[in-house]
Amino acid sequence: MSVAIADNHEMTRWGVQSLVESMSGAVEATAETGLAAVSMVEEHDPDLLTLSLKLPHLNGYDVLYHLQRRSIDVDVLVLTTCEDEEQVRSVFEMGAAAYLLKQDPLDELCRAIEAVRSGGRYISDALPKGWMEPAGADGSQRDPCHPLSLREREVMQLTAEGYTSQEVGEHLAISPRTVEKHRENIQAKLELRNAVEMAAYVHRRGLTEDS
Repeated sequence: MSVAIADNHEMTRWGVQSLVESMSGAVEATAETGLAAVSMVEEHDPDLLTLSLKLPHLNGYDVLYHLQRRSIDVDVLVLTTCEDEEQVRSVFEMGAAAYLLKQDPLDELCRAIEAVRSGGRYISDALPKGWMEPAGADGSQRDPCHPLSLREREVMQLTAEGYTSQEVGEHLAISPRTVEKHRENIQAKLELRNAVEMAAYVHRRGLTEDS
């Protein structure tokens, strides 16, 4: 079992790696940001990705969006503190195989990994099992950013984190003018007036670290 870990907390990365290695798995790579997580999966092609939802530069939900849109074959185990029903259902609809809380015991993480390895799905014992199923509406309707492309999602989060157009362009290897064009498209699609409203919109989603 080859594993990749995406989490911006060193202690969590260390803990997950130690557990995986105790189960005779191999951690191929780790990432601290969502953008790095996408590149990591594409480069290393792991069997399993453990993914935090609150990642800088690109949140975990949008990492899932990327993997789904690109049809990248990797099992995803979400490891987060979020206990929101809508978020949990959306994550499973985006293709996640397991959803655990960071406060869950280590033996439950072992059980989740074993379930995913066997082709099953798993949800934290602290959450209702029914949350693994769709609530009736399709996922795009519950995703508040569903009109946006992956690039627009990247630009929006980096903007919300306070990066200038120049800095966003450097992160994404695009020109500042292209960044500005993406911002205009985002504001038009989501009916936002400026970068301040864009930042507020991102933080309301609850997928970024408190700032």
